[in-house]
Amino acid sequence: MAQNQNHHHRKHAHHPHASDSQPPYWALALRAKALRNAAVIGFQMHHYASPAAPSPTRTKWIDATLGDKQSKNTIRLDIYEPKVGGKGAKTGRPGMIVFHGGGFVLGHGTDDARWAAAANETLGAVVIAVSYRCAPENPFPVPVEDCASSIVHLAQNAKAYGVDPTKLFLSGFSAGGNLAFSSYLLLRSAAKWGYDLPCDPPSIRGIIVFYPLLDYSKSRPEKRDACANPEFTLAPSLTTLFDSSYLPPGIDLVDPRLSPGLVSDELLDTLPAVHMTLCEYDMLLAEGLDFQKRLEERGKVVSVRQVPGEKHAWDKPMPLYPKPSVKVEYDAALDVIKGYLSGNGSTSEFGSSIEVGI
Repeated sequence: MAQNQNHHHRKHAHHPHASDSQPPYWALALRAKALRNAAVIGFQMHHYASPAAPSPTRTKWIDATLGDKQSKNTIRLDIYEPKVGGKGAKTGRPGMIVFHGGGFVLGHGTDDARWAAAANETLGAVVIAVSYRCAPENPFPVPVEDCASSIVHLAQNAKAYGVDPTKLFLSGFSAGGNLAFSSYLLLRSAAKWGYDLPCDPPSIRGIIVFYPLLDYSKSRPEKRDACANPEFTLAPSLTTLFDSSYLPPGIDLVDPRLSPGLVSDELLDTLPAVHMTLCEYDMLLAEGLDFQKRLEERGKVVSVRQVPGEKHAWDKPMPLYPKPSVKVEYDAALDVIKGYLSGNGSTSEFGSSIEVGI
């Protein structure tokens, strides 16, 4: 009940940028382009570090089929296939859709190549990494709609991918973690926002996310100040670029497609099993823990691991070489998915909260 009151209390929160304080579009676009170029170089170095990250098995472009900015051959899918072995190895495999991070402004599906490779090897899963359209060129809700389009695409074409449509998972990092939840919620309540789906909402077995952004109703300074080590959080110049690019002026900040952590109890109850990996020195830690509490209170299957002494996106460059804790956390998340697949994905098995020391 307290949660519902909190939700209603926040329902009139709006993006605070007045038109005179919002940076002009051209300035946002220039900064975004420069940041994207730098990120490409950083990830190239990251991918070449030993062990080298794999390249996608193949790449496919699909249509954006939802919302006001529908477009042909717009969303890039990087597909990572597991090594084939044994009869029937190309049918009935789990499918994992991965949404990259980057503040809704930068990034590519290939950023999470090592996570894809781990899922290939450990689960025998086909991994589809989605490069959705980014802000400021495509602000909210376009990235959410693109991610939802990709989920519908995989569900409708599961056989062509050799995927069992009853074994679909969503995953994401940072902004991509937000999009994993937001796109799922969009599909579960499409009519509310005027979307016309070509099929029933696909069945999703679990949502596995790393350091997700879940609550836009709290300001960045508020989140930064609440962090155990504010100096370790993302720079204000960066988060201002991200938020100014992604959030249209006047947007309702508690829209669950934007702040999935504030979703109504009714819609929260539709969520599948959830696993979250959070970082101790991340301004997003508190909202992750708040969401965990909400899920537990509603009796949902949820497991959480907190990586001590680490910052947001600790698994991405730099440093050049992946930290040992990255493999530990990836393996732990994959073990949870194994439990979901075996039918043992209960809160009693995985625990509601696990803290790990690396």
